Amino acid sequence: MNRGYAGYYKGIYLRSSYEYAYARYLDYMRISWLYEVEVFDVGFKLFKPDFFITDKYGDTVEIVEIKSKCQKEIDIAKKSLNIVSETYGIKCSLISYKELLVIYRALPFSLNSVIDQWINSEATTIRKSLKGELNGHYNMKHTEEAKIKIGKHTKALWASNGIAKVKMIEGLRKSGLSQKGKIKVGRKVICCLKCGKEMEVLITTKKQYCSRHCSGAVAIKTATQAYVQHRKILHQQIKNHVESWSKANAPLVTSIPLNKISTYLKPLMDEIAQIYDVKDIRVITKAVLGKDQGRKALMLYLKEMAE
Repeated sequence: MNRGYAGYYKGIYLRSSYEYAYARYLDYMRISWLYEVEVFDVGFKLFKPDFFITDKYGDTVEIVEIKSKCQKEIDIAKKSLNIVSETYGIKCSLISYKELLVIYRALPFSLNSVIDQWINSEATTIRKSLKGELNGHYNMKHTEEAKIKIGKHTKALWASNGIAKVKMIEGLRKSGLSQKGKIKVGRKVICCLKCGKEMEVLITTKKQYCSRHCSGAVAIKTATQAYVQHRKILHQQIKNHVESWSKANAPLVTSIPLNKISTYLKPLMDEIAQIYDVKDIRVITKAVLGKDQGRKALMLYLKEMAE
C-alpha cells in the first residue's frame, strides 16, 4: 500500500492515500464509518481491518479493508476477510486501487485530485514513524506463545554480558528506576513551541512540545515542506532532461506520428526511469507541462521544442 503518505483526516490518523480517498468517498455519500476499532483473531494472525461501515444505530454492517496493487497483500487480506465473514457473519469487502478508480467514476471529482490534495495537505507527512495509538498494533495483546518467547529472550539478555545488557541497564538508569531514595532532578517551566502551553519538565529535558499532537503537527509540516521542495527540484530536472532530449533528437521528434507515441518515446521514458526513478507518465507530464496530462500533450510539447 502507498504508506508513504500518512496523516490526519477528521482527527483520525490514516496510513495511506488510498485510505484517505475511500474515507472521502464515504463522507461524500454520507455513509457512517469508523476506523480500526476492532481486532479479529483469524488463526494465522491478529487482523485489524481498516473501515467499519455502520448503520444509524452505530452497528457494523460491513467491514472494508483497503489495499493497493500488491497481489500478495490482497490475497492475505481476502483470506482474513473471508474468515471474519464466516466466523462473525459480517459482510466484508476489499477495496484496492482498481476498485477505487471504479468508485470515483461516479463522483464529481477525480481520484487523482483527491490523492494530490492528501499529499499536499499540511496534515500529511511522508514515511512517518508510527508510535503509540498511531501504530497498527496498538492495544493488541500478545498471544501466550508470544509472551513465552519474549520472556525467554529477555532472560537470555540479562544472563549475557553483551552490549544488549548494557543498554538495558542504561535504559533503567535513565528512566529513574535506579534513583529511588536519591535527590530528584530539578524541574523548570517551559512553553510548547507549537501551541505556547506552559509545562513543567526536568531541567535536563530536551522536550519542546506539550503533546504528541503538537510535535506530530510540526513534524508533518517540516516533512511536507521538505518533500515539496524535493519534488519541485525533481520536476525541474525532468523538464530540463525532456527539453534537451527533444532538441537533441529533433528530426525524430518532428516525425513521430501521434498514434505511435509510446513506441517512439520509450527511449526517453527509460532514461527518466533510470536517472530519476520516475515511471508514471502523469508525474512526467506534470513536471514538464505543469499539470497531469497524457502522452499526446507531452508529444505536442516535444514537437514544439524540437522545431
